[in-house]
Order: sequence, then structure tokens, then C-alpha cells
Amino acid sequence: MRHVMLFLTCVAAAVMLGCVPSLQPLYLEKDPILLAPLAGTWVSEDGKDKFTFKADEQEVKYEITCVSEKGTGKIEARLLRLGQHLFLDTTVDELPDVKNDYPKFHLLPVHLFTKISIEGDVLRYATLDFGWIKKGIEQKKIALRHEALKDMTLLTASTKELQEFIRAHADEKEAFQDPKELRRQK
Repeated sequence: MRHVMLFLTCVAAAVMLGCVPSLQPLYLEKDPILLAPLAGTWVSEDGKDKFTFKADEQEVKYEITCVSEKGTGKIEARLLRLGQHLFLDTTVDELPDVKNDYPKFHLLPVHLFTKISIEGDVLRYATLDFGWIKKGIEQKKIALRHEALKDMTLLTASTKELQEFIRAHADEKEAFQDPKELRRQK
């Protein structure tokens, strides 16, 4: 039950932080890359959040351990380059161990997209902005396949469509939340 609560907390946090979940990944099989500078432990400026990136060279992905005041969780990430920008596509590696199948049927691993940059010992990241997406869809300026749910928008577009969309809007400041910074822990 603890794992289910942690998973649901992570999903709720993603929605509250304004992230935009997607059913499909942002990467195709050929896209993921590894960058040596990303591996290691990164800490928020206030020291409350810590992210440890461990590279998996066989599967070309990162296993990320996230530690905050609310507990510890694990996600996996694929790093890819779209145009001049780096993006992380994060999802859960494994769904929480739920003994009862009925709640398990309600859990769905979604993908979140984060634009990142690394300069020395500083990692900047910004997620796709929910408000910008929602407003663009409502004003018919964004024609990306999606489902409007109670308090969120779930992207249902194909990977190819997602890549085209992200490339087209990667340089628009409004498309992403204000960047946050992490510092490499030494």
C-alpha cells in the first residue's frame, strides 16, 4: 500500500506542478542517448530534493532515484536531442506492487517531458507547461491529439506528432514552465 500511495503522490505532484502527461513516449527506439555529465547526484537549491541519475548503458536510459521530504521513488528516463535542445522523457520503471488487481488496472505509466541543459555543475530543467497547452487547445492554436480530463490534459498523440510539436515549440518560453536549477552534489 505504501508503494501505491507513493506512486499516486508522484502522479498528483506532476499534475499539481503543471506537467502534461502523455500516453506515448517522446522518443523512438533510435533516439535515446547517454551523456556522462548527467550521471550523478543533483540537489535542489534548498537541499530538499535530490535526484540520482544512474546510466544504464545496455538499455540507453537513466534510472533516477528521487528523494524528497515525502519519501523516495524511482523513475526511468530516456534522454534525447530534438533540434538544439535536450529532453528527458520520464516514466515509472515498474508500477507499484499492488496485491489486488482491481486497483492495479487503474494505474497507467505515463510519460512526462522535460527540457534540460547542463552547464558545469548546474542542471536546468523545465517541464511542458499545462496552462499553455490547455489555453492553446481551447483557442484552437494547438491541434495535438489529447483527452481533456477533470484537472489535466492527457496527450494521446503519436511519438512522431509529439516530436514535431516539441521541435516547433522548443524555443517558446511560454511553452515551458520557468526553469528550475539543480546543483551537482560533490
